[in-house]
Amino acid sequence: MAGGLIAGGRRIPFGALADATDDLARWLARRGVGAGDAVGIMAANEPAIVALLYAVWGLGAVGVPVSVRSTEEETARLLGHARARVLACDAKRAEVARAGAAAAGVPAFVCDPDLPLAPRVLRRGPSWKSRGARPPAPDALAAIAYTSGSTGSPKGVMLTHANLQWATFACAQARGDDALGVGASLSPLTHVPVLVSHLLCRVLLGATAVLFERFDTAALLDATARHGITDLPLIGGMVFDVVAMGAVPAAVRRSVRKVSVGGAPTPMESKRTLARVFPDAEIIEAYGQTESTDGVLMARGRSVLEREGTVGRMNPHVIVALRAPDGVLGDEGEIVIGGPTVMQGYYRNPEATAAARRDGWLHTGDLGRRDPDGYFFLTGRVKDLIITGGENVSPLEVEEVLRLHPDVADVAVIGTPHPRFGEQVTAVVVRRDGAMLDAEQVAAFAAARLAGFKKPRRVEFVASLPRNAYNKVQTHVLKKEFGA
Repeated sequence: MAGGLIAGGRRIPFGALADATDDLARWLARRGVGAGDAVGIMAANEPAIVALLYAVWGLGAVGVPVSVRSTEEETARLLGHARARVLACDAKRAEVARAGAAAAGVPAFVCDPDLPLAPRVLRRGPSWKSRGARPPAPDALAAIAYTSGSTGSPKGVMLTHANLQWATFACAQARGDDALGVGASLSPLTHVPVLVSHLLCRVLLGATAVLFERFDTAALLDATARHGITDLPLIGGMVFDVVAMGAVPAAVRRSVRKVSVGGAPTPMESKRTLARVFPDAEIIEAYGQTESTDGVLMARGRSVLEREGTVGRMNPHVIVALRAPDGVLGDEGEIVIGGPTVMQGYYRNPEATAAARRDGWLHTGDLGRRDPDGYFFLTGRVKDLIITGGENVSPLEVEEVLRLHPDVADVAVIGTPHPRFGEQVTAVVVRRDGAMLDAEQVAAFAAARLAGFKKPRRVEFVASLPRNAYNKVQTHVLKKEFGA
């Protein structure tokens, strides 16, 4: 099967995509886009976003991905901070893009989601002196990727073309990709780690990427059987939707060879169920962040199930270590990253850059341990660590236990003030539909499985947890709501 994109049932060879990209680049150049210009890109998973990214890069400009879920105000704020020259969008985002661009005082362009792209001016704005097109150098800025993680205001992660290239090499090699692979692109390509693992790895090897504008289990099953999808990368809630199916058609089982999970903690029972649903596929767990461009750790096959909770071993081309508070590297501590995939820094935020890049390492803020065979395990977050009565409690450990309760649909654990112990373990729980779960039952379930000081002293119930566009729980929102 020749490589390319599949979107809306239509197959687009990479050659046709390259021709459309060149035409789009010339159109953008005639309107002033040139080397070094920041260009906002707001489009769903469709041929347009791929063409826009490569057209911008071909001119030597900088892509600024904007989530399709962004509001007008969020779009304007991001464009302003990135000092974007222009915003380019697909037709479905035209109204929000026009308003966001107007608020930011920049022009906006729009194109159709599929080929032919038919680019056109959506909103006129001030002109600028173009610096002309220039082929991108490896150390030139390729993207400013805004990420808030779980801490609040988005920060612009500066990534070079070399960052993207090495991250693509690392992911493709670690995952065992080849030219015959057919990968589903289920998560937003405006999220750079998704862009790398779902798209750039396929382009690198001349493989095939099947683009989904949104996740839908029925559409996924149909496309898998029809197009022979071999790789299913599932993030967050997608895992639970697939697990809930219990079984898939025989044609789907025969096709799928790899099922990846990541982006948020995945319960062991869900991974075991995925292995039963797809008995001929290997389960893959990955760990990384936007600041490292993409994943830096990966576990494949039997190791995912036999080493409970592992996020894998080091990918090629990266260095991952564990740093104790005194700076000594060992088998337990904060996960730190080195190598050619590490970001250049946060755009226009030298304080945050200095905090994240210290002593030659990217400090992730994640706590972990490593076993004698080099497999890493997450144990918590540096900033989220709860200190109650002098004891350290990892929220992640408590969450993993509470997720085992059959009436818990979702949970986040935070520290909130306590008059005697300083902080108390607080569980914010989403009940499963129809469940009558109460706080005493939650505490008793935890007490039977954890040390007493780790048991939630406070339990709050909510309809849903606040998550950002990349499905990460916004713990700062919960801490503000519940008085932390």
